[in-house]
Amino acid sequence: MRRAVWVLAGTVAVLAFLVILAGMLVLRPLPAFSLATSRVAPAQPGPPGISWPQARQAAVAVDGVGKTWSSGGHAEIPVASVAKMMTAYVVLRDHPLSAAAQGPSIPVTAKDAAQYKKDVKRGDSTAKVAKGHPLTERQALEALLLPSADNVAELLARWDAGSVASFAAKMNSTARSLGMDHTRYTDPAGLAASTVSTALDQLTLVRTAMKVPAFASIVAMPSARIPVAGVIANYNRETGTNGIIGVKTGSDSAARGCWAFAVKRQVGGTRRVVYGVVLGAPAPGTEALADLASAAVSAGVRLADAMSRTVRTMTVLPAGTVVGTITVPWSKAPVRVVTARALRGQVVAGTHVSLSYRMRGLGAATAFSRGTTVGEYSASGLTGTVSTPVVTAGPSGSPSAMWRLFRS
Repeated sequence: MRRAVWVLAGTVAVLAFLVILAGMLVLRPLPAFSLATSRVAPAQPGPPGISWPQARQAAVAVDGVGKTWSSGGHAEIPVASVAKMMTAYVVLRDHPLSAAAQGPSIPVTAKDAAQYKKDVKRGDSTAKVAKGHPLTERQALEALLLPSADNVAELLARWDAGSVASFAAKMNSTARSLGMDHTRYTDPAGLAASTVSTALDQLTLVRTAMKVPAFASIVAMPSARIPVAGVIANYNRETGTNGIIGVKTGSDSAARGCWAFAVKRQVGGTRRVVYGVVLGAPAPGTEALADLASAAVSAGVRLADAMSRTVRTMTVLPAGTVVGTITVPWSKAPVRVVTARALRGQVVAGTHVSLSYRMRGLGAATAFSRGTTVGEYSASGLTGTVSTPVVTAGPSGSPSAMWRLFRS
């Protein structure tokens, strides 16, 4: 009898121990889920596919896009009357005007009248002036920028700096301050072949000068009326049409056809200003200066038109793209991790799109459901940074009691 009692007690103890041990095994903390990421390559927008004009150099940029395209390198070449943009910019910096103000009166001296007659004999671009008939600052700038009057370029230079040489020095110091390191001005009109620059440098000036309201308002004018000369027409007769809002043509035998421009175009679903410069455009079959300038304008318009294709709306990573897996300890099949929505936005042609991610471990958990957020993917290189949550593509399920009991 006593032996039976001991056997029973031992059995109960063993059973109790086994129950306690099983409970301890079942209640052990679960191992952490293992999250592994996969390498994902985003779609790329590819090159802009710009058809560059037959010119020595060209450069173009779109307002608000933050990228510049160019062709032809960085050789310093003559720019002809495009140089007058810097003349106007320096004058307006030294003598600021509001968009519609006339500004101070500038006397026209005997020297200025003589310079006009000299330029007429040489066949230069001019605006008629006469001694004793002053011009306001705005009228002088209109004569400088619309009919590209070489004589008025010198008139403004002497008025602003006392001499043409002193004014040229101002032009060069201003160019340095703007980062135009491949530019050298030797005269305010651009008549000298020694006045040289690059398309990229002149593009910098175009974008800077167009921020000056008085400058922008003048170069957008098809014509104006000034004393003595009367009505003066913009040398680029297309100004005010086809979205053209400026800025300056130039042509001579050394520079050939040149045009610095600002043109409105639809780019990426938005009306934007396209800024550009064409230097050294040919006019097949002719050497007429007007034809050279016209060739540069035509080339610039085609370049502006091409900018509509440089900003594209595209999906760089589709929704549902597998970007990783989660190993579930109690399941043989891993759970995929996917993008919750597409990474889609506007992409500038020629830009490299890159991806970055931030994942968070799920830690020790009993289960997760489909659609649980486990991180975030972001794409840079779009216009703005676009991101998407990363979620589980399925549930983990729950561990069974037998798995809990007998797992290693």
